[in-house]
Amino acid sequence: MDLSTQFKQAAYLPSPEIITLSELAMKLDKPILVEGPPGVGKTALAKALATITQAELYRIQCYEGITAEQVIGEFNYQRQLLAIEMATTKTDAVSDVFTPDFFISRPLLKAIQTTEPVVLLIDEIDRADEEFEAFLLEALAENQITIPELGTISGDRTPLVVLTSNATRQLSGALRRRSLYLALDYPTPSREQEIIRLHVPDLADELYQRIVALLTTIRQADDIRQPPSISEGIELAKALTILGADYLEKDRIEEIIGILVKSKADITALRRLLATR
Repeated sequence: MDLSTQFKQAAYLPSPEIITLSELAMKLDKPILVEGPPGVGKTALAKALATITQAELYRIQCYEGITAEQVIGEFNYQRQLLAIEMATTKTDAVSDVFTPDFFISRPLLKAIQTTEPVVLLIDEIDRADEEFEAFLLEALAENQITIPELGTISGDRTPLVVLTSNATRQLSGALRRRSLYLALDYPTPSREQEIIRLHVPDLADELYQRIVALLTTIRQADDIRQPPSISEGIELAKALTILGADYLEKDRIEEIIGILVKSKADITALRRLLATR
């Protein structure tokens, strides 16, 4: 079965570039850096790859202030203290408390150590600071992590790594050089119709066109701060299967406006936009 068919079975409609880069990433053991606005399918790509490769998905959700310890792991200090206390009363007690037995592994270290297929999703890497980004380079380039107390831990099997970025800051050249790069944007109207149809197959052809036309209009509006993503288009299609096609008429969109935009300011802006149509 070719990769394109496998993607579709995983409910993901890939472009030729996605198919090619995914195949190269799997064969070259290279990370994929996927960059683009929120809601264009970056995280969904990692989930689809996990389904295709029958791999476990490990996810690191980045945020401002995230540290290496939070993704590598840390020593169990309580257990260490207990072992030290026992060492003072028993001659055969553990004397070295800086060993793997006392270490709690977290997603990055687990992904490197496992011998099973793994897709490692490092989501929204642009939210982390440059220090955290630099820390990742060893793991991405050499499939290993250095922990001062334990030394260098190498993996026998390289996980398939997907890094996503919303492009809120410029990532380093070092990270980009270590990755295959994929720029994603909102799909063309015809392709977005295909994506929505893949998830919600039972609507009339005209409805797919009207859904995408509405999404495109909202995305082009300057005063909509958080335009609807592909997933919100899918949610809208699902809602129409439940509520009926008339809910996409201008005078009824108000009732389902919370599917399309997610803030009070954007609801106000969308109401103004609909009033002019």
